Amino acid sequence: MMRHAAMLMAAAFLMSLAACRNDETHRTRLTNTEMDTYGKAIAGQYEGSYIILWSNSTMPWHETEDGRKTRENVRETAEDVSITLTDNSMRSIAFHKFPIRLLSNIIEGNEALKEALAEVPDMDLTARYGWTLYTDEVSPIWGMYDMMTPLTLTYGGQEHTIILKFKNDVTQILDRTKLEGSMCFRQVRTLQLSFDELHVDGELVLRDDSWEANGGDLLVVFKMKQ
Repeated sequence: MMRHAAMLMAAAFLMSLAACRNDETHRTRLTNTEMDTYGKAIAGQYEGSYIILWSNSTMPWHETEDGRKTRENVRETAEDVSITLTDNSMRSIAFHKFPIRLLSNIIEGNEALKEALAEVPDMDLTARYGWTLYTDEVSPIWGMYDMMTPLTLTYGGQEHTIILKFKNDVTQILDRTKLEGSMCFRQVRTLQLSFDELHVDGELVLRDDSWEANGGDLLVVFKMKQ
């Protein structure tokens, strides 16, 4: 599906955050001083827009030039939105005015949940971020952890606890020479979140892997205003 082309670096990033390499000839972690310095450099609120791509099982299949099959998708945009990054003391990123309601377009087989999600107003989503080092031992790599978002929705005559999971499958190799002054995260042109799982009252109800067989998918790209 459309988000898979962005997953090449994700596994390496997550593994590097969990543990250092056994090969002691390479430094893979930033020092606390480096993380504090870089965290202050990227902290701030950045303006931009969302590009939203979604597909479901009603859309036709297409074959790409490399032989892969993918569903046709709908493209929507949202202007005048922003993200906020905190410094290294908090290590958080917030996506403001996130269009949760668009998830209703890819849900099938549960009309009550679909209708309830369609009524959810835009909201802020927050995730943690972390640092590691590229193999050159100089370039800092920035990346997000998975985002878990709780909602309370009333449908079917009762209140339900909803947990939405989003994933960010692209890490950012930052230019250390530009991490000076402030608001230096502008060197990143795009950030993206893809929908991964939905839980209702503690039960896993929908997962991206199951939608993939039917072509259902949702990807939100934040495009930085330069």
